[in-house]
Amino acid sequence: GAASVARGAGTFGAAHLLSSVSEPGLEKTAEMAPDALRLYQLYVRGDDAFVADVVSRAEKNAYAAFCLTVDTAHYSRRERDIAKRYVRESRLRATGGDFQKGLEWRTVKMVKDKFKIPLILKGIATAEDALIAVDHGVEWIYVSNHGGRQLDHGRGAMHVLPEIVEAVKGRAKIMVDGGICRGTDIVKAIAAGADLVGIGRLQCWALAAAGEAGITRMLELLEDEVLRCLGLLGATSFAEVDKSCLHPATATNAPSVFSAFPLFDHEPYRY
Repeated sequence: GAASVARGAGTFGAAHLLSSVSEPGLEKTAEMAPDALRLYQLYVRGDDAFVADVVSRAEKNAYAAFCLTVDTAHYSRRERDIAKRYVRESRLRATGGDFQKGLEWRTVKMVKDKFKIPLILKGIATAEDALIAVDHGVEWIYVSNHGGRQLDHGRGAMHVLPEIVEAVKGRAKIMVDGGICRGTDIVKAIAAGADLVGIGRLQCWALAAAGEAGITRMLELLEDEVLRCLGLLGATSFAEVDKSCLHPATATNAPSVFSAFPLFDHEPYRY
């Protein structure tokens, strides 16, 4: 479904980040969505020669930036999947995951030395790593905790974002994702210092509901919510919002042992 998402985003005027585990793949998505602003995100499944080959292909196919995923050294214990007995097809076969485990800063240096395409690191969760990335010439710091599915009890992306913004001090652009489901969420992220905001689950729902047209419509709804939010804040553009607009709020619902399993009927247990 990646090509449909890329086309839908392109119709609206938003960028699309293509994951290397998405179909129909790097070349086919470029062929099917030639006018979209496309970025490419790699899960490393080979050595430096493998990475260099993928970067070269991304450049050849007019991707605007190249992204290395850096927060999947291990595949996390996803208890919701375990409870539902769901196993991704890619987990059933050897996929070269040891190369992701062995990913080092030298790979970042290799990409920067050999290629001109802007580089993004996705999965940055500390100010310290953000500074190392900037020192390596990385143009985009992508703040993410992989949808809260990787490091158990790790901090949320919006929680750590202000620290990373302060550390980077404008030396790189900053992206963020994680639970962005409303236009107001986008405004919060921009106000906290992000330059670009990513959405994941919404595109899946929109694609399932109405295909390519659903992607465009989903983005139109977000845009409408963004405009209403900005207007009610008394702002006419993102440039007029900053961290002074943000204040801490107590959680509406206290977390419980079943917070990660909202689809289960717990009283009584049913299987």
